[in-house]
Amino acid sequence: PILQEGINEIDYILSFHKQNLSYKNDKNFELQFDITLARGLNYYTGTIFEAKANVGNFQPSILGGGRYDDLTGIFDLPDVSGVGISFGIDRIYDVMEEAGLFPSQLNNISPAQILLIYMDEVYLPYVFEMANYLRKNNISTEIYHQKDKLKKCFDYAHKKSFPYVGIVGESEASQRMMSLKNMQSGEQQTLNLAQIIQILNNQ
Repeated sequence: PILQEGINEIDYILSFHKQNLSYKNDKNFELQFDITLARGLNYYTGTIFEAKANVGNFQPSILGGGRYDDLTGIFDLPDVSGVGISFGIDRIYDVMEEAGLFPSQLNNISPAQILLIYMDEVYLPYVFEMANYLRKNNISTEIYHQKDKLKKCFDYAHKKSFPYVGIVGESEASQRMMSLKNMQSGEQQTLNLAQIIQILNNQ
């Protein structure tokens, strides 16, 4: 009986797809039945599904989900059935990048006026202090997400079109200064925060 119930569900889904779905003639959409498909969670009680993006040789699963009965019972809401879907944001981003779906003008938008980078995590408190001070003076500021090699940091700054990079190492932190690098001209000088604010406000 359980096996027959599963077969009946499959027949119903496939017939519904053939008869009722508006995208059945869409050449970009293809429905495939896969008996080997499995999901990592055990609360599904019916059909499970995944969606893949057909982008060149890069075809990751970008969403998945399925039917579950009475899952809400654990929250004192029994006898409620549902369908759940989860999206893979990172994979969707990768697919959009591979397919060139991001507007080209996004590459020319600077996320902030200055990117702060640090040579060691011991300087992070000073970097946070500087970032807070710059922001209070209406300077949009971003902090690089980790300690890294300068070349990698500069490559990131170039890719994201940051006009300036602020560098904090032992010398800068001890003097309460910052090395300011103009990413267009390549010019670099060590300045205090007041001088940096003046330069950035004049841009």
